[in-house]
Amino acid sequence: KVTLDQEMLPKSGVPERAFNAIIPFGLVIFSTVIGLYYTGKGDTLQDIIGSADSYSALMWSSLIGVLSVIILTISQKILSLEETIEAWFNGVKSMLLTMIILILAWSLSGTTEILQTADYIVSILGGYLKPELLPAVIFIISAATAFSTGTSWGTMGILMPLTIPLTWTILTNSNMADPEHFSILYSSISAVLCGSVWGDHCSPISDTTILSSLASGCDHLNHVKTQLPYALLVGAVSLLCCSIPSGFGIPWWICILSSMLGLGLFLRFYGQKIEN
Repeated sequence: KVTLDQEMLPKSGVPERAFNAIIPFGLVIFSTVIGLYYTGKGDTLQDIIGSADSYSALMWSSLIGVLSVIILTISQKILSLEETIEAWFNGVKSMLLTMIILILAWSLSGTTEILQTADYIVSILGGYLKPELLPAVIFIISAATAFSTGTSWGTMGILMPLTIPLTWTILTNSNMADPEHFSILYSSISAVLCGSVWGDHCSPISDTTILSSLASGCDHLNHVKTQLPYALLVGAVSLLCCSIPSGFGIPWWICILSSMLGLGLFLRFYGQKIEN
């Protein structure tokens, strides 16, 4: 039985040239940028990229990349036309599981958004939170939401419109709505971004996690399990050394230095060398 790893091995006796990979990847990146610029509208680059049709740009750039690979392969007689089409089909077949998982992940994300799960979590905590602990709590909520839905952008889109008015309301109720305590507002906004990315990175249904494991030929669950300890360590240190202290007005540079020290000490006493 031929495994996926064996199908991806290069054909024996064929020279391996770096430009056969560099040219298609370069064309995909270049075509994507041109596609975004062509489909966008506006006077500034930010407006053009923001209004661009990214789906069309990615579809056309992918097609250009595939065609360039076919031309390079056949012109150098690396594979015959039949072998090239078969190799392309095997690549498409390997992405079938990815597509199924992504569809299920998007379905779950849509369900949680319709149920307004994030809105409910934030609403029940609004009257009991201390302003100093708000960034840490928002980080945890963002991380949990992103982990459950598998999307960082979706979590940011859900929580960001809620975080800013919620933080301002809590600061106002605590008589802390002044420039001296604006650091809590800034920390709360950054907590949404950090927690969303962290939860998306750890989530087994995240599109980035799925694509990373399948593109590298690694078992999906093994990839999730092996990266979790590192992510949990960094998340815990960031929460204890940055999110909570910053809420009490500790300068950012002290938080970063304490985080680096905490990670260094953990590595020093608990890290293990891996023998080759």
